[in-house]
Amino acid sequence: MASFKQDTPRTPMLSFSSIIRGTLVALSFSLVFSLLAGIIYYFTNVSEKSMSWVAIFILIISVFLGGGYAARRARNKGLFNGLGVGVITFIAIWILVGLFLPGNVLFIGALGKLILLLIAGGLGGMLGVGFTS
Repeated sequence: MASFKQDTPRTPMLSFSSIIRGTLVALSFSLVFSLLAGIIYYFTNVSEKSMSWVAIFILIISVFLGGGYAARRARNKGLFNGLGVGVITFIAIWILVGLFLPGNVLFIGALGKLILLLIAGGLGGMLGVGFTS
């Protein structure tokens, strides 16, 4: 007897709604952490020389949390959903910086931040899938 191959539905590689929500989570955490850092810098004697490192750390943690949220919400393909959050967050921040701080953007600096955001989003996404119930 001939067996017929059943079409099994495939899970989509990317969940765009999860990526958009993860990006909003990342931008929200970034805003809250930036406000907290600003308050700390204003009311304490912390040297402003560390501000660039703190900003990068805030960005990495925010995208990590956003990638984890997106992957947990999508329940699969955590790496790809986390990378999506990293890319869209990078584009959103690049647009916002271009609007509010016009000037020259160094390609090497932007490329470095993109790589950091991709790594943070990917790691957050892989960890987020691990926390799905």
